[in-house]
Amino acid sequence: MTEIKQNGNNVRQTAVKIYIKDLLLGTYIQEVEQNPNYLQTINNQNIYRLNVIGIIIQKEILGTITNFLIDDSTGTIIARFFEENKYLEQFNVGDIVLITGKIRTYNQEKYISPEIIKKVSSLWLKIRLKELGSTGASENTPIIMIGKKEKQIEVQQPKMTGRVQQDQILEEVIAEDDIIVPYQKIMQLIRTLDKGEGVRIEEIIEKSPLQNTEEIIETMLKNGDIFQNNPGKVKVL
Repeated sequence: MTEIKQNGNNVRQTAVKIYIKDLLLGTYIQEVEQNPNYLQTINNQNIYRLNVIGIIIQKEILGTITNFLIDDSTGTIIARFFEENKYLEQFNVGDIVLITGKIRTYNQEKYISPEIIKKVSSLWLKIRLKELGSTGASENTPIIMIGKKEKQIEVQQPKMTGRVQQDQILEEVIAEDDIIVPYQKIMQLIRTLDKGEGVRIEEIIEKSPLQNTEEIIETMLKNGDIFQNNPGKVKVL
């Protein structure tokens, strides 16, 4: 995972998974003095850091500024980088990306100031729809190419909450053996099991369908995909 830091605040808030539509409908709140600015959604949720998944539908380079127009089927928003970075050269129109960052405004227009951007499999769009539900998603069911296969992402699904629904998501994700590489399976398993305080490594090994789970966890720790927040417990970055 590559992280691009831009004017970061020392206090690191949790990145909230959210649809672009909810970012656009929210109100940007500018605080005074040392308090960080944030977005207040129409449901009165305060978003200091965000996590969105979408498709790059436009790329624009203006001097040292790089703009990516991101679409997640609920709306479009610009992800804006103010400094040149060769890492950004690999991203092109059609790429599906996960972005973590903060909401900002310029001339009354909202944009994302990214901290992290990385390419992800189109399957993560399906996972995100299951995580957040279909509220606000387009009525059209998008067709997304996965390798040589064509898969349809159903957007008309009820919002899933609770342990039973989480297990359903996990089973469906694990079933995609030809799409998800092993570390992605473990990462999704950790996300599903994590209630906020991290997940015991023993529990991950016990519930993982993979035989070499312990080795995968060690590799993910070395690569920085996950971290130990407490002895014997891990979280996804």
